[in-house]
Amino acid sequence: MERLEMVLEQSEDDWTRLDEDNEHASGPAAAEYRRRSAGAAAFLGRTVRAQASVKRLLEQSDTDIHHGEAMTCVHRAETAACRKEKLLLGLPADDGPDESLCRSACLNLAHTDRDIAEHRRRLPVLETEARDLMTPRPRRDRAAAQAAQICAVIEQHEASRPEATHMEGGRVA
Repeated sequence: MERLEMVLEQSEDDWTRLDEDNEHASGPAAAEYRRRSAGAAAFLGRTVRAQASVKRLLEQSDTDIHHGEAMTCVHRAETAACRKEKLLLGLPADDGPDESLCRSACLNLAHTDRDIAEHRRRLPVLETEARDLMTPRPRRDRAAAQAAQICAVIEQHEASRPEATHMEGGRVA
């Protein structure tokens, strides 16, 4: 029952942010994220008395969208990089995503404005660590690589905004 409540609340929040707040989504799964969010059934306050009803409602309502740390997974097992990684490692592949095995090239990723805001908060920390001579070289290199990756995600997100298609010299026309 708690999972059903969480799914319904998240679906409503996602759709409200997209529809009313004009939240932008980018990345390989952005269109699917918008489609699933728009198609999420509104919960009309039905009384649920049996476990079978909870299961049925969950199957009908679950958009299989998972918000993680600065990323949104619009999960499809067939294209999930984390699932492929688990199978390569000989581990059982679960039905859902595994954020610890998430890959930036995964086709299931979408980036929302919320995710980009989290990236913007994390970026100065990584940039500082990359320049800190007291930090061991491997950690500096890793921080620099992560900062560069985050910059690329932010740039792609901003460039994919509808108003960004009319850019002139790096500025919106």
